[in-house]
Amino acid sequence: MKNSFSQAMAWLHTWAGLVIGWLLFVIFVGGTIACFDKELTHWMQPALHGHERSGESIDLDQSIVQLQKVSKPHPHAYYVTLPSERSKSLEGGVYYDLGDPDLINLDPATGKKIPETAGGEFFFTLHYNLHSPVWGMYIVGIAGMFMLIAILTGIVIHKRIFKDFFTFRPKTGGQRAWLDGHNLTGVLGLPFHLMIAYTGVAIFVANYMPAGLNAAYNGDVEKFFVEAADSYERPETGKELKTIYPVDKLVADARQRLGQPITWVSVHHPDDTSATISFGGDHSRDVAWNFNSVFYDANDGKFLHQSGAPQAGYKTYTFLGGMHMAQWGGSALRWLYFVMGLAGCVMIASGMQVWVSKRAKKIAEAGSASGYGLVQALNLGVVGGLPLASAAMVIANRLIPAEIAQRANAEITVFCAVWIAATLYAAIPAVHKRGWGQFFAINAVAFALIPLVNLATAPNSHLLATIARGDWSLAAVDLTAFALGAGFALLARNSFVKARQPIVERKPRRAERGNESGNQPALADR
Repeated sequence: MKNSFSQAMAWLHTWAGLVIGWLLFVIFVGGTIACFDKELTHWMQPALHGHERSGESIDLDQSIVQLQKVSKPHPHAYYVTLPSERSKSLEGGVYYDLGDPDLINLDPATGKKIPETAGGEFFFTLHYNLHSPVWGMYIVGIAGMFMLIAILTGIVIHKRIFKDFFTFRPKTGGQRAWLDGHNLTGVLGLPFHLMIAYTGVAIFVANYMPAGLNAAYNGDVEKFFVEAADSYERPETGKELKTIYPVDKLVADARQRLGQPITWVSVHHPDDTSATISFGGDHSRDVAWNFNSVFYDANDGKFLHQSGAPQAGYKTYTFLGGMHMAQWGGSALRWLYFVMGLAGCVMIASGMQVWVSKRAKKIAEAGSASGYGLVQALNLGVVGGLPLASAAMVIANRLIPAEIAQRANAEITVFCAVWIAATLYAAIPAVHKRGWGQFFAINAVAFALIPLVNLATAPNSHLLATIARGDWSLAAVDLTAFALGAGFALLARNSFVKARQPIVERKPRRAERGNESGNQPALADR
């Protein structure tokens, strides 16, 4: 019975990880980069570098005018995020009841539009909905549930959890090295991965299971949020609002009522006399998301409402969301999340490769055209191609002319084209059999090129300039790219050295011989 249970858990762990593993890798890479999404966006806005300006003297009314210029008829809301320590541009958006928002970035010093970029927001969106607002959100939720299954079953079958924490033998190569990498990163990040998987699913629980909410509020979701979060909304009157009350006149009062700096302002129903102007603080003060806000009448600037403490259940929800998003705790916490995210990427990638390495004999017999060959190609195309595409997109930011239209889409096109090309190359049988060293080397070159291209194209943005003026948030992007390039170079070197060594067959260990007889599955089978 004991063996049957362990074998069942090992089977569930293997297939829960393999079936959804490539998708989980994409989600983890996006989330890891999104730990510093604002810093990356700022790096990809060289027009701002060297003359950043705080948000204390921003002309918000001019920002609203800019949003009115790009707005389509009947917008739901204008939204402006002020510059901060992490984000130096003035970010504006026009949101609609249906369809994608219109987003612009403004220079806070001049109020003019700056060249657009996909920025770190691209990876943040990739992380939580795969750039498919409805279906992507559900797919990511399913992937999160599979990840929870894989983690919990991994704990059950992993009897050497503490010993394997200190075991890593990369020079052995093959299945042993992949398995050590999988075990080490899995044990290292176990509490983090459990937390991140659970909170990632919990954030969208109302979307995944809306039946209770719809039954209690007769489908009026807005009423639920008004009650749970003490939000404020007025029904539309159908009468046109001629002029929005000057937003800048309300900033001082809003700051005093909130007792903290203003970080965003929004205008809901901006073309209707029911319009309201609201202000809010930032999420960095507490673990739980900060939804404290004040509301004013957009007709005459009259104070209307200040949100109070949310209900206990909603407070718990915002705490879980805050744990996942890591907007609190400063840069030290975000670096911790980044490192744990990298560990998760390695855990997922090495776990999928363990599956392939363990079946090397079967793969050789079945041939590259089999399902095994498909798994090999997907492993290489996703794990090796996604970092390469990410690096290419960042490089493209410096090479695409600033004046072209739809510049952000051009960056995304480069990302997709490079990833598709890498995946097609990985599909070649001769490549996916022994292609890891090649992909590691190409990634090493790509990440090393990021600071070099930056040096050649952006006089106020390169590493020498940013270190000289103490702008470490910009310098960190170049330094991280160098570090990742060095890491990929080391992996490439080990792969090429191992590929030149003759293959020596070894006698199976006792645990492996026992597994061949149908006994307790060996650790390598898990």
